[in-house]
Amino acid sequence: MEYGEEIARPVVAVSASQWRRSFPYLRSLVQLAIAAVLLGALLWRVDLGAVRDDLADATLWWLPLAFVANLASDWFRAIRWQQFFVPLKRLSVPFLFGTAVLGVACNIALPLRAGEVVRVQVLRRRTGLRVSEIVATLLSEKLMDIVAFSSFIVLGLVIYEEARFMWPLAIAYGGVLGAGIYGARWLARRSREEPPLFGQPEGRWRAWIATEVRSIGHGLQSFRSARTLGLVSVASICAWLCEAVLYYACGQALGLDVPVVVYLLVVVTATIAVSVPVTQAGLGVFELAITGLLVAFGVGESEAATFSIFSHVMLALPYICSGPIAAIALRLSISDILFLRVGGNAQTEPEAAEARTGTSGLPVRSADD
Repeated sequence: MEYGEEIARPVVAVSASQWRRSFPYLRSLVQLAIAAVLLGALLWRVDLGAVRDDLADATLWWLPLAFVANLASDWFRAIRWQQFFVPLKRLSVPFLFGTAVLGVACNIALPLRAGEVVRVQVLRRRTGLRVSEIVATLLSEKLMDIVAFSSFIVLGLVIYEEARFMWPLAIAYGGVLGAGIYGARWLARRSREEPPLFGQPEGRWRAWIATEVRSIGHGLQSFRSARTLGLVSVASICAWLCEAVLYYACGQALGLDVPVVVYLLVVVTATIAVSVPVTQAGLGVFELAITGLLVAFGVGESEAATFSIFSHVMLALPYICSGPIAAIALRLSISDILFLRVGGNAQTEPEAAEARTGTSGLPVRSADD
């Protein structure tokens, strides 16, 4: 080997290492730049003076209602989440509520919706369940959200002609809901049957995939119970109705004159806007989406922009305040949340988790029992 090659290899290795270390910061900068461009484009189109005056004249007496409604929505989601865990393990609603609040707070503070990973991390360490089983409950949540969103869109289509542009979304949601529930029920049933879903596959990777798919099926057992599906559907609608109350309170604080049902469509639009992590916490995407929706219902651009900015702040503020409280209540450290601490302590044992969170293990059973 020549002398020049011996020098080049360490240089390349150092460059690759520096790139890996700097990538998270570059990604955050890119997200902030995109958010700045989107917000700049929105504010360039509106009367900044009118936006400033509307924000200054906001009636703050409505803010406690918005704050409570936001957290109440997560309480109903915790009730729903508990039902998904029933075939796996008995978990308390307060524990799941704290985990959910912490997850949303981390979604606001960390890139790429990392709060979902935080939720999985906390539950894995505290319950001893497999990651794939926990992920299955998170996917179940997303599927049941569609029940509420579909109901809101259909109601808007029936009442308001201006909402007709949302009918393709209603059809898409209906298709996803039907296919998702059918697939979840099928996988949940097959994961309990013998022989196993994929037989006895040869090879390490095939065996691992078969085990994980079977584990996901275990996490979907709630879909085999019609009673549970009804309960989680009601909890989903209640959760998103609470979030609609938040937007209603923001509208009343700003003196926005729109029909009440429009706030249900705001819920759907806002959720879609922040689902794809294009920017941090949907900043910019959220404002453009909500402004466009309200303009379609006859609201002035300046008023709509004011509402979108104000409601986004009110959507995030409860979690910014309660996220650290939830972490303290769950006895988590920064190392736990950022995955810097790995196994080997008492917190990772299911028995210790049971003592702290009031959970108790149950034998896995069929939802048909």
